[in-house]
Amino acid sequence: MTVNILYLYPDFMSLYGDNGNVRILERRLKDQGFDVKIDKATITDEKISFEDADLVYMGSGFESNRNLAAEHLAKFKAELVKAVEDGVPMLFTGNSYDILGKGITAADGSFVEGLGIFGFTFKEQLEKRYTGDVILKDNATGHRYVGFVNRAGVPDATDGLEFEAIKVIGNVPLKKDGVRKNNLLGISLIGPVLLKNPRLAESFVKIICERKGVEFKETDYPHSIKSHAKTRKALLEADN
Repeated sequence: MTVNILYLYPDFMSLYGDNGNVRILERRLKDQGFDVKIDKATITDEKISFEDADLVYMGSGFESNRNLAAEHLAKFKAELVKAVEDGVPMLFTGNSYDILGKGITAADGSFVEGLGIFGFTFKEQLEKRYTGDVILKDNATGHRYVGFVNRAGVPDATDGLEFEAIKVIGNVPLKKDGVRKNNLLGISLIGPVLLKNPRLAESFVKIICERKGVEFKETDYPHSIKSHAKTRKALLEADN
Protein backbone atom coordinates (compact mmCIF):
# COMPACT_ATOMS: atom_id res chain seq x y z
CA MET A 1 0.00 0.00 0.00
CA THR A 2 1.34 3.41 -0.98
CA VAL A 3 1.32 6.63 1.03
CA ASN A 4 1.54 9.82 -1.05
CA ILE A 5 3.34 12.75 0.57
CA LEU A 6 2.78 16.12 -1.11
CA TYR A 7 5.82 18.30 -0.37
CA LEU A 8 5.01 21.96 -1.07
CA TYR A 9 7.79 24.27 -2.34
CA PRO A 10 10.82 22.19 -1.25
CA ASP A 11 13.08 24.45 -3.33
CA PHE A 12 11.75 27.64 -1.71
CA MET A 13 10.72 26.53 1.76
CA SER A 14 13.40 24.31 3.28
CA LEU A 15 15.73 26.89 4.76
CA TYR A 16 16.64 25.10 7.99
CA GLY A 17 16.86 21.51 6.81
CA ASP A 18 13.10 21.16 7.03
CA ASN A 19 13.25 18.44 4.39
CA GLY A 20 14.40 16.25 7.27
CA ASN A 21 10.78 16.12 8.39
CA VAL A 22 9.79 14.47 5.11
CA ARG A 23 12.62 11.94 5.42
CA ILE A 24 11.58 11.12 8.99
CA LEU A 25 7.98 10.55 7.97
CA GLU A 26 9.13 8.46 5.02
CA ARG A 27 11.22 6.26 7.31
CA ARG A 28 8.47 5.82 9.87
CA LEU A 29 5.87 5.03 7.23
CA LYS A 30 8.14 2.45 5.61
CA ASP A 31 8.60 0.89 9.06
CA GLN A 32 4.81 0.48 9.09
CA GLY A 33 5.03 -1.46 5.82
CA PHE A 34 3.96 1.30 3.44
CA ASP A 35 5.52 2.22 0.15
CA VAL A 36 6.08 5.98 0.13
CA LYS A 37 5.79 8.29 -2.87
CA ILE A 38 6.87 11.92 -2.53
CA ASP A 39 5.34 14.43 -4.94
CA LYS A 40 6.95 17.88 -5.02
CA ALA A 41 5.12 21.06 -5.99
CA THR A 42 6.60 24.50 -6.57
CA ILE A 43 5.71 27.94 -7.93
CA THR A 44 6.28 26.99 -11.57
CA ASP A 45 3.51 24.37 -11.41
CA GLU A 46 0.27 25.31 -13.09
CA LYS A 47 -1.64 22.77 -11.04
CA ILE A 48 -1.32 21.37 -7.52
CA SER A 49 -3.58 18.44 -6.77
CA PHE A 50 -4.45 17.49 -3.21
CA GLU A 51 -6.81 14.68 -4.23
CA ASP A 52 -4.32 11.82 -3.84
CA ALA A 53 -2.32 13.30 -0.97
CA ASP A 54 -2.16 11.25 2.22
CA LEU A 55 -0.04 13.94 3.90
CA VAL A 56 0.90 17.51 2.99
CA TYR A 57 4.07 19.19 4.25
CA MET A 58 5.47 22.71 3.92
CA GLY A 59 8.61 24.00 5.64
CA SER A 60 10.05 27.42 6.42
CA GLY A 61 11.96 29.87 4.24
CA PHE A 62 12.99 33.46 3.66
CA GLU A 63 10.04 35.82 4.09
CA SER A 64 10.26 36.79 0.41
CA ASN A 65 10.06 33.12 -0.60
CA ARG A 66 7.15 32.54 1.75
CA ASN A 67 5.29 35.46 0.20
CA LEU A 68 5.80 34.06 -3.30
CA ALA A 69 4.62 30.65 -2.12
CA ALA A 70 1.56 32.22 -0.48
CA GLU A 71 0.64 34.00 -3.71
CA HIS A 72 1.01 30.81 -5.73
CA LEU A 73 -0.78 28.56 -3.24
CA ALA A 74 -3.73 30.96 -3.14
CA LYS A 75 -4.60 29.77 -6.66
CA PHE A 76 -5.37 26.36 -5.19
CA LYS A 77 -7.05 27.53 -1.98
CA ALA A 78 -10.34 25.74 -2.67
CA GLU A 79 -8.60 22.41 -3.18
CA LEU A 80 -6.44 22.88 -0.09
CA VAL A 81 -9.39 23.86 2.12
CA LYS A 82 -11.34 20.83 0.89
CA ALA A 83 -8.42 18.58 1.81
CA VAL A 84 -8.31 20.15 5.29
CA GLU A 85 -12.05 19.58 5.71
CA ASP A 86 -11.61 15.99 4.52
CA GLY A 87 -9.08 15.42 7.30
CA VAL A 88 -5.93 15.03 5.21
CA PRO A 89 -2.94 15.24 7.60
CA MET A 90 -0.92 18.41 7.04
CA LEU A 91 2.12 19.90 8.74
CA PHE A 92 3.28 23.50 8.23
CA THR A 93 6.47 24.37 10.12
CA GLY A 94 8.31 27.64 10.73
CA ASN A 95 6.95 30.70 8.98
CA SER A 96 5.00 28.64 6.45
CA TYR A 97 2.14 28.46 8.94
CA ASP A 98 1.84 32.27 8.78
CA ILE A 99 0.04 31.94 5.45
CA LEU A 100 -2.76 29.87 6.97
CA GLY A 101 -4.20 33.00 8.59
CA LYS A 102 -5.79 36.09 7.10
CA GLY A 103 -2.48 37.57 6.08
CA ILE A 104 0.88 39.09 6.98
CA THR A 105 1.75 42.75 7.43
CA ALA A 106 5.28 42.90 6.07
CA ALA A 107 8.00 45.15 7.48
CA ASP A 108 7.52 47.63 4.62
CA GLY A 109 3.83 47.98 5.49
CA SER A 110 2.51 45.92 2.59
CA PHE A 111 -0.06 43.23 3.25
CA VAL A 112 0.36 39.67 2.01
CA GLU A 113 -2.93 37.84 1.70
CA GLY A 114 -3.16 34.55 3.56
CA LEU A 115 -5.36 31.55 2.90
CA GLY A 116 -7.85 32.56 5.60
CA ILE A 117 -8.18 29.08 7.11
CA PHE A 118 -7.60 30.70 10.51
CA GLY A 119 -8.41 34.17 11.81
CA PHE A 120 -4.98 35.29 12.99
CA THR A 121 -2.68 37.77 11.24
CA PHE A 122 1.09 38.22 11.52
CA LYS A 123 3.04 41.44 11.81
CA GLU A 124 6.70 41.63 10.86
CA GLN A 125 9.52 44.11 11.45
CA LEU A 126 13.11 44.64 10.25
CA GLU A 127 14.88 45.83 13.40
CA LYS A 128 15.76 42.35 14.64
CA ARG A 129 14.79 38.74 14.19
CA TYR A 130 13.11 36.81 16.95
CA THR A 131 15.26 33.77 17.69
CA GLY A 132 15.42 31.29 20.51
CA ASP A 133 14.80 27.82 21.85
CA VAL A 134 11.30 27.12 23.11
CA ILE A 135 9.19 24.50 24.82
CA LEU A 136 5.57 24.44 23.72
CA LYS A 137 2.85 22.66 25.66
CA ASP A 138 -0.17 21.20 23.91
CA ASN A 139 -2.88 21.87 26.46
CA ALA A 140 -5.19 19.37 24.75
CA THR A 141 -2.83 16.41 25.24
CA GLY A 142 -0.28 17.63 27.76
CA HIS A 143 2.54 16.82 25.34
CA ARG A 144 5.53 19.14 25.20
CA TYR A 145 7.38 19.99 22.01
CA VAL A 146 10.90 21.41 21.82
CA GLY A 147 12.65 23.31 19.07
CA PHE A 148 14.09 26.52 17.70
CA VAL A 149 12.26 29.60 16.43
CA ASN A 150 13.67 32.10 13.93
CA ARG A 151 11.16 34.57 12.53
CA ALA A 152 10.64 38.22 11.66
CA GLY A 153 7.16 38.53 13.10
CA VAL A 154 4.67 37.33 15.65
CA PRO A 155 0.87 36.99 15.63
CA ASP A 156 -1.12 40.17 16.22
CA ALA A 157 -3.43 38.16 18.48
CA THR A 158 -3.24 34.79 20.20
CA ASP A 159 -6.90 33.79 19.87
CA GLY A 160 -7.14 30.31 18.42
CA LEU A 161 -3.50 29.43 18.96
CA GLU A 162 -3.18 25.92 20.39
CA PHE A 163 0.13 25.72 22.25
CA GLU A 164 1.38 27.52 25.34
CA ALA A 165 5.03 28.62 25.44
CA ILE A 166 6.20 27.39 28.83
CA LYS A 167 9.90 28.22 28.31
CA VAL A 168 11.63 30.63 25.94
CA ILE A 169 15.39 31.06 25.71
CA GLY A 170 16.13 34.12 23.56
CA ASN A 171 14.26 37.21 22.46
CA VAL A 172 11.14 35.51 21.09
CA PRO A 173 8.05 37.36 22.44
CA LEU A 174 6.08 34.15 22.24
CA LYS A 175 3.31 33.24 24.68
CA LYS A 176 1.20 31.06 22.42
CA ASP A 177 1.86 29.39 19.12
CA GLY A 178 0.48 26.95 16.61
CA VAL A 179 -2.84 26.19 15.01
CA ARG A 180 -4.82 23.03 14.48
CA LYS A 181 -7.85 22.15 12.40
CA ASN A 182 -8.90 18.56 11.87
CA ASN A 183 -5.56 16.90 11.02
CA LEU A 184 -3.76 20.09 9.99
CA LEU A 185 -1.07 21.42 12.31
CA GLY A 186 0.92 24.64 11.95
CA ILE A 187 3.79 25.35 14.35
CA SER A 188 6.66 27.89 14.46
CA LEU A 189 9.41 25.36 15.21
CA ILE A 190 12.00 25.05 12.44
CA GLY A 191 14.39 22.39 11.22
CA PRO A 192 13.74 18.64 11.54
CA VAL A 193 11.02 19.19 14.14
CA LEU A 194 9.89 15.58 13.98
CA LEU A 195 13.31 14.28 14.99
CA LYS A 196 13.29 16.04 18.35
CA ASN A 197 9.56 15.49 18.84
CA PRO A 198 8.88 11.78 18.29
CA ARG A 199 5.35 11.99 19.72
CA LEU A 200 4.47 14.48 17.01
CA ALA A 201 5.93 12.29 14.28
CA GLU A 202 4.11 9.27 15.66
CA SER A 203 0.80 11.15 15.76
CA PHE A 204 0.93 11.79 12.01
CA VAL A 205 1.83 8.17 11.26
CA LYS A 206 -1.06 6.95 13.43
CA ILE A 207 -3.49 9.22 11.58
CA ILE A 208 -2.30 7.90 8.23
CA CYS A 209 -2.58 4.29 9.40
CA GLU A 210 -6.11 4.91 10.62
CA ARG A 211 -7.15 6.58 7.37
CA LYS A 212 -5.63 3.70 5.39
CA GLY A 213 -7.33 1.09 7.55
CA VAL A 214 -3.99 -0.36 8.67
CA GLU A 215 -3.20 -1.31 12.26
CA PHE A 216 -0.44 0.86 13.72
CA LYS A 217 2.66 -1.10 14.77
CA GLU A 218 4.52 0.17 17.83
CA THR A 219 8.11 0.92 16.78
CA ASP A 220 10.95 2.23 18.94
CA TYR A 221 13.08 5.20 17.91
CA PRO A 222 15.42 5.47 20.93
CA HIS A 223 17.73 8.14 19.47
CA SER A 224 14.78 10.45 18.78
CA ILE A 225 13.36 9.87 22.26
CA LYS A 226 16.75 10.58 23.89
CA SER A 227 17.20 13.72 21.77
CA HIS A 228 13.82 15.07 22.90
CA ALA A 229 14.44 14.29 26.57
CA LYS A 230 17.95 15.77 26.55
CA THR A 231 16.83 18.97 24.80
CA ARG A 232 13.80 19.45 27.05
CA LYS A 233 15.88 18.93 30.20
CA ALA A 234 18.53 21.40 29.04
CA LEU A 235 15.93 24.06 28.22
CA LEU A 236 14.08 23.66 31.49
CA GLU A 237 17.32 24.00 33.46
CA ALA A 238 18.70 26.92 31.43
CA ASP A 239 18.49 30.55 32.51
CA ASN A 240 16.40 32.81 30.26
